[in-house]
Amino acid sequence: MRPVLLIGAGGLVGRHLRRSLGGRPVVATFHSTQLVDAVPLDVRDERAVRTLVAEVRPATIILAAAEPNVERCEREPEETRRVNVDVVRPLAEEAERLGALLVVFSSEYVFDGSKGRYAEDDAVHPLNDYGRQKIDLEEIASRLPRHLVCRTSGVFGVEPAEKNFVCQLVRALAARRPFAVPSDQLITPTYAPSLADTVVRLVDMGAGGLLHVAGPRIMPRMAFAELVCETFELDCGLLRPIPTDELGLDAPRPRGAGLADQRLRALVGHALVDPEEGLRSMSQLLLPQSKGTSGLS
Repeated sequence: MRPVLLIGAGGLVGRHLRRSLGGRPVVATFHSTQLVDAVPLDVRDERAVRTLVAEVRPATIILAAAEPNVERCEREPEETRRVNVDVVRPLAEEAERLGALLVVFSSEYVFDGSKGRYAEDDAVHPLNDYGRQKIDLEEIASRLPRHLVCRTSGVFGVEPAEKNFVCQLVRALAARRPFAVPSDQLITPTYAPSLADTVVRLVDMGAGGLLHVAGPRIMPRMAFAELVCETFELDCGLLRPIPTDELGLDAPRPRGAGLADQRLRALVGHALVDPEEGLRSMSQLLLPQSKGTSGLS
């Protein structure tokens, strides 16, 4: 049985994908976060990428490595593009040579946010370089006979790096620090374990093309922040709703770029886990820490 090559197993999405892929042959890679039983790989090194794919000869390549910092993408477009776009070209070529499926992850930031609720066939119009990078990634992957492009949004879950919105909010409020929340943005909260399980199911089903693999609810980011507070028993009074234009950001943000999931539901027969359920599951692991000032783990 040819293995799955999981590139970027140390990140939020990658670490949960690795769990979801348990029980099957997997070659996982890491870069900045060292992992046991995984291979070091810098995706900016094209020769190393091609060599690894040739050695592994995977049936499926899942690219979970990315630079998700939207502000850094705006300030350093050339450097971040090396991680978010350039690696896809050699992976696509090697995947086509092997007849492998290539799975990549995109974002709601491919849209300008003027519509509020977007389906897969809606026209893209990014406001920032992160969104432009994701469009380029989608275009490269979509040229392959076998590809799966998963657009997602607001991914949250347990991760050692504590980079996602929920971890940052819980850490700040547990320390009694105010936390700024955009008051005029929509989000489609997506629980990372549910995302990972669904992507693996889509691979097993032989699904392909472009899909919105995101949570079942589009909601104001402030409402989601309040839901986090309620679940983790934190003080909602520490939340500071601020209009996006007053946050001093380099990268423009779409206000209403929710992801509709009807196509996904029709394909797999159900929606991803509701954000309230995802937060409850996450809180069972983190609630003792959230009431103190220790870090999440």
